[in-house]
Amino acid sequence: MPLISVIMPVYNAEQFLDCSVGSVLSQTFDDWELICFNDASTDNSISILDRYASTDPRIHVIDSPVNVKQGGGRNRGILAAKGKYVMFLDADDRLASPRSLAVCAGAIRKEHADMVLFDYEQFRGDGSAPVAVSPLGQNAAGMRSDILRRHLTTHPGPIWSAVYRRSLITDNGLLFPENVFYEDNAVALAIQLSALNPVKINEIVYGYRVDNTSVTRSRNNYRFFHRLGSAITLKRHLVRLGLYDRWHEEIDFLLLNQYYVHTVYGCIYRFDRLPVRRLHYVTGTVDRIIPDSRDNPLYRSQSLKWKLKLALHTRFPRLIHALSAIRHSITHR
Repeated sequence: MPLISVIMPVYNAEQFLDCSVGSVLSQTFDDWELICFNDASTDNSISILDRYASTDPRIHVIDSPVNVKQGGGRNRGILAAKGKYVMFLDADDRLASPRSLAVCAGAIRKEHADMVLFDYEQFRGDGSAPVAVSPLGQNAAGMRSDILRRHLTTHPGPIWSAVYRRSLITDNGLLFPENVFYEDNAVALAIQLSALNPVKINEIVYGYRVDNTSVTRSRNNYRFFHRLGSAITLKRHLVRLGLYDRWHEEIDFLLLNQYYVHTVYGCIYRFDRLPVRRLHYVTGTVDRIIPDSRDNPLYRSQSLKWKLKLALHTRFPRLIHALSAIRHSITHR
């Protein structure tokens, strides 16, 4: 049985697979399996995946005739995985270096960790220099146990920024929501806070591509509002697992940003036509999802500029949207 199962959902990613699959094949650590879930791709992805699988028995392909989105693909990979640990690799991304899995395996064995968090790099396909990102900060490598777990609540990282003991997901009922977007927002923090012995390493393990198109970066895409359901699901998981009460102030502020703040700004800046009904829904329900959010110490500790900016965007969204449209038209002439 492999130590690490790398799970990669694939949808119409033929132009990226040599990079992503190739980055796994180039690893100096060899105790891995790669589970590729072809999510009903309409391009040549399945042919490329089958070709790779025919050359290396550690590569397994699941070919789905039905599109189940990223969450469904990850779930099928988790359930098929034989590794004690899992990590997630998006089909358009890559492992950052041939040592990526080796440094994770080293931390697992040395620290008996049930989760290893790491840094990543943002890269473009044009060959320009990648940019290093440390979502938890370099100092987090010296943190352990609840100190590191609390740090996670105020410095949340992507689901793919760690290697996880697979049982953290399966035993805690933390499979991803299916057929939606922003599915990782619904479970990532719950999985991470479930780790009793988390470890952070100051190594760049993952490469995140920033020059492709996705829901998280696209305009006029109403799937952007799937983030609302993800925030609600995350809170339910944290309450169910007994994690919410321990860090409720930090978690409420995180949810305030995920459910309310980023959605307000997204309505104004990501749509050519202001989605008024969605904006009213968010502003009208925030107190139900995050009660007494304005009394939260982390909210109150924000700068006056931060709070004033949010208040203006909430009270005068049409005006700010119109001004933004004018500025955009001038700068793109």
